[in-house]
Amino acid sequence: MKTMALAIAIIALGSAGCRFGGPPPHPPGKGGSNNVHALTANTVFGNSIITDLTLECAGRVVLTQGVASIDDACFSGDTNVVVCTDSSSPSPVMCAPHKGSLAIAGTGADTINYARIK
Repeated sequence: MKTMALAIAIIALGSAGCRFGGPPPHPPGKGGSNNVHALTANTVFGNSIITDLTLECAGRVVLTQGVASIDDACFSGDTNVVVCTDSSSPSPVMCAPHKGSLAIAGTGADTINYARIK
């Protein structure tokens, strides 16, 4: 009997998982859309809410003779974490963030996607 009760308790705890919710509601009197994704989770320690904000510092650039420079204030320095991918060919890409800009080097006129993560 105790084994059955323990098994039911374990199943009940294990079945309390994550569920996806919509974005949080707008504050009263505010229009527009929220660019967030909300994930809620029920755990034995209580409810948790995780909010994932969208990237605002991202884009695409075509290289000119293998180089490009993006001037944007969202790049705050060389400690930024930046992800760059070559979407037109399997070629290596170099991305170097600086204060106010991102330097990109690659191959020819390849198209590079970039995003500042942190």
